[in-house]
Amino acid sequence: MKKIIMGTMLLITANATFCQQNNPSPILTKQDYMKKSKHQKTAAILLFGGGFLMSATSLIIFTVKGSEDVINIIPGIITGDPEPQNHYTGATILLITGATSMLSSIPLFIASGKNKGKSISLSLKNQIAPQLQKNSFVYRTIPSLTIKINL
Repeated sequence: MKKIIMGTMLLITANATFCQQNNPSPILTKQDYMKKSKHQKTAAILLFGGGFLMSATSLIIFTVKGSEDVINIIPGIITGDPEPQNHYTGATILLITGATSMLSSIPLFIASGKNKGKSISLSLKNQIAPQLQKNSFVYRTIPSLTIKINL
């Protein structure tokens, strides 16, 4: 009796754990991949452009403040107090943020290219397939989703 109950419990558990999904994820179409690629590329361009502007602005600030420090250090050397007057924290933060923004755009450019490649390789076509009908093969067209793999 114990063996029957244990066997039944094992079958119920196995049946419950190896079932298919009730709501499978939707299949993405060619238009979905193209739209996703376009959005990723736009985000990557915005990140790169914004990072470039931030880095360029920080370099301009470094140049202006550096020239002021050079002008102020020369009299300071004569008087014995050669410390720079400007602090570069704002420009440094701007430079680091800009560089990080430009570097974070690289994975988006890569993902955009991959999604564009997926959209190019997917297409709907009518393909001819042999089917058995009354003891002979008949070639019929079947609508199908084709995937082109570039080697």
